[in-house]
Amino acid sequence: MSNYSIPSGFHGVPKFIDYQFSFFTVPVLLAFVPILYIPATVVVVFHILSKFLTEYYERNVNVQLFGVITLSHFMSLLFFIADFFYIRLPVTGIFTSWCASVEPNGYLIIFLIITFYLNYVTMLFPCLVALLRLNLIIFPSDFQKINIKILRWLPLIFLYPILFTVIMFPGDGYCSHIAYPIFGSILLRATGTIFGWTNNFLVMFNTFFWFSICFGFNSVLIVKLIKFKLSVPPSMRSQASHRAEISLTLTTASMSLSYLTNGLITVVGRIFYDLTLFLIVLRPFMNDVDTCVVPWVFYLTHPIFQKKSVNRVMASAVERMGS
Repeated sequence: MSNYSIPSGFHGVPKFIDYQFSFFTVPVLLAFVPILYIPATVVVVFHILSKFLTEYYERNVNVQLFGVITLSHFMSLLFFIADFFYIRLPVTGIFTSWCASVEPNGYLIIFLIITFYLNYVTMLFPCLVALLRLNLIIFPSDFQKINIKILRWLPLIFLYPILFTVIMFPGDGYCSHIAYPIFGSILLRATGTIFGWTNNFLVMFNTFFWFSICFGFNSVLIVKLIKFKLSVPPSMRSQASHRAEISLTLTTASMSLSYLTNGLITVVGRIFYDLTLFLIVLRPFMNDVDTCVVPWVFYLTHPIFQKKSVNRVMASAVERMGS
């Protein structure tokens, strides 16, 4: 028999109402681990935003692509905050006594809706970034006009997740006890959803669907970049453009980490149910990798953030290929 008990509500159970929260537990220590890297990542994201605003007014770079990348960093940080309240804090046991004293209600499900909503949003940005870069290479003369038209539909990224989270709107959230390994650790669950559906299969579908599209865009992008490099003599290549090209390729690739996280948790959790708890513990840290790695890769590798760089990244058609 599995050591992981099937979650169930524990409203009114005396041993949980009287549960005494302690700071000296493994889940609490793990909850504080992000202090080591999230504050520094927030600083980097604000540096990126500051640089974007400067370049936006000076029109020195591809502001459409730069803006989408910057926005994706902020959405990842919001997802980190939502996931912190959805998984990290409940697992510490800080809400256990309170949860045992309240019935399932519509307020608790708000945490689930927001977390899943932001998860879906962050899935879409890697595809959008790859598409904007692809247009830049295929249509070097008209890419800005094309990308501007595409970005007019940007609000759809924030409306699309509603299609998959709406099933939870009429439901209630409740706390389920994790019997193992830390007494008092809980998870938030949903009940009373439309048709009794959950987001597990919906997340799985979206993960593989958008990963397939992103992989397709990036595959074509890499082929186009290789062909372009082979067709342009080395003497005509800008060093700044080359560095920017590598930077954006690394950034786009690192953005795909979110698909790996969702795919691993949904698939492995379904096949090996005994590992579900461990995946729940690992999931926030896997999401942190995506939240931190992408802005750091972009910030440390792109020449636009180098103080000595005085060349305009978009000064020529060759340079545009790297932005």
